[in-house]
Amino acid sequence: MLRAALLLALAALAACARLGVPAPALPGSGSKGVTKLVENRVWISEDPDAPRGMLRIFLSDGTLVMTSCTETYRLAPWRWVEGSTLVWEEDGRILRAEVAVVERDSLGLVIDLGNGELLSQRFHAAEAPVVCPDLPR
Repeated sequence: MLRAALLLALAALAACARLGVPAPALPGSGSKGVTKLVENRVWISEDPDAPRGMLRIFLSDGTLVMTSCTETYRLAPWRWVEGSTLVWEEDGRILRAEVAVVERDSLGLVIDLGNGELLSQRFHAAEAPVVCPDLPR
C-alpha cells in the first residue's frame, strides 16, 4: 500500500514538472523536516532496474556516498538548493533532484536528467545488519 502511494506521488510530481505546474505539497515537505529525514541515513534502492544493492547516503557534511554490490563506490559533493531540492555532481555534470516523498523508512526522488527527461527512484532505509546479495562468481 505504501509503495502504491509512493508511486502515485512520484508520478504526480513528474507529471507536474513536465507540464510546468507547481508540484503538490507532499508529506514531510519543508526543508528542516526533509533534511532531518534524508541526511545521514543509508537508503537502498527498491527499483528493479537498479544495480543490485544500490545505495545512497547523503551525509550532512556535503558528501554523497553512492555504491552497489556490483559497482565501485563513488563520493560526490551534494547540497540542498531550495526546500526539498538537492543537487550533486556525477560524471562531470550536475544532477538536480526533488524529494518527492520522504518518511522515516522511505524516500522517493525525481531526478532531472536534463533535456526534459525525469527519473523516479524509490529507496527504503537500511537497518543493520545488511549484506549484499550473493553474486554469481
